Amino acid sequence: MIDRQSLDEVLTQYKENFPSHWEEEKYKWEAIKCFQDNWDINAQDFPAMLSKSLSKTDNLLTTSYDFSRKMIEFYAEQDAEEVRSMFMQLYDENIDIVERINGFMAKSDKLLDVYGPEGKQHYQKEGNHHNLSLA
Repeated sequence: MIDRQSLDEVLTQYKENFPSHWEEEKYKWEAIKCFQDNWDINAQDFPAMLSKSLSKTDNLLTTSYDFSRKMIEFYAEQDAEEVRSMFMQLYDENIDIVERINGFMAKSDKLLDVYGPEGKQHYQKEGNHHNLSLA
């Protein structure tokens, strides 16, 4: 479980320092806003909706060695309903957060096994730029 007291302390510090770091932080908030404005778990064209929702994530989900966005979009194109169900579970607050994240990673492992690409990874893991926390 999340230590609410520690989280509250971090959030308080972040809010206090935020105005002096707005120019550096602005793109993160724009990425969140884009995600919120475009996210629709029930979208008929789930892969297109996912790509549009993640379109402003830039270096948040992609670096020279980390392709979180590219891979989740690839898997959505291969099996839209499986990726949709992964996000449904990920955002189900009736399930413990650790279980949700572990489930997302486990299903990503299965998609990697089925769709590859061979010798690659899916980049859907906790060490990748907080890639599961956009909502």
